[in-house]
Amino acid sequence: MIPSENILATRERAAEWIARLHADDCTENDRAEFVQWMRGDAYRADAVELLTDYWELGGGVQTKDILQTVEVPSVPRSQIRRRLLLALASLGTVTLLPVNRSAKASRILQASVGHTLRAPLPDYGSCLLDSGSRMVLSEDDSRARLDKGQILLSPGHRKEFHLSARNITVHLPEQTSTNIRTDSACTDITAVRGQILLSTGGGSSNDVWIKTGQRLRIFQNGRVSVDYPNMESLLSWQTGRLIFRNTPLPDAISQIQRYTSRQITITSPTLENLKLSGIYFVSQGDMFLRMLPRLLPVRLQEQGNHYMLRPL
Repeated sequence: MIPSENILATRERAAEWIARLHADDCTENDRAEFVQWMRGDAYRADAVELLTDYWELGGGVQTKDILQTVEVPSVPRSQIRRRLLLALASLGTVTLLPVNRSAKASRILQASVGHTLRAPLPDYGSCLLDSGSRMVLSEDDSRARLDKGQILLSPGHRKEFHLSARNITVHLPEQTSTNIRTDSACTDITAVRGQILLSTGGGSSNDVWIKTGQRLRIFQNGRVSVDYPNMESLLSWQTGRLIFRNTPLPDAISQIQRYTSRQITITSPTLENLKLSGIYFVSQGDMFLRMLPRLLPVRLQEQGNHYMLRPL
């Protein structure tokens, strides 16, 4: 059953309340107002309970069925960062690498804005492309290039698979899985299952391994970092939602931008230090953007097909 507009509006308001109640500056007056709002409609409690489940999943509770812990040799973060910095420095400016210099592209997979696309990879498993993402496959389907967007390569492939994103090639051994996201500012590579080999093509001395749960981030300015993101939040896009918990506003807007044809611009550097908490539902379109002024000290201005976030 498709939710009515009233139900969707209630869920949106419940998401706002959850974000507000988790904010550092939440007051007793806020809590009292929330209690009054809850008493106004019986469905509101159900909506809050549903979204609280999402929130808690996004806040650090990992489902064992989703991740299989694989014991692999640990590579110190400093060592990973040093190797990648040396490798990237040798390459100079960031460029898109071809899938294979001698291979011909056999097909292009592209997800339209607001939709995801799942496609089989014969002998290698399957992939899920996020909204607005584009991937080019080689003639034998053993190699690919992610031109833009986000992709999840699912476990189940029986042979190795290789995917290039910017100037990094991700080598996926058998039964491994990875989530890769690339945009104008950053390329993220996360090992969802198993041990993943990353190569820059500069020789094996520059190769690095990341293990289950690790994410390597390569920024446009050359900075490299390694962390352990919450996997439930990172993979929530598969179910049509994005969970933000103290997420820097530019990063959140970069993710939301994939799901709308409107251009979103942060007009002032003073807004880039703001942190955003909330739940974004893809199916509700631009409603999340319109509620930003309730969550942050920003003003949303609409001009045609353009959203601009301005300071108050």
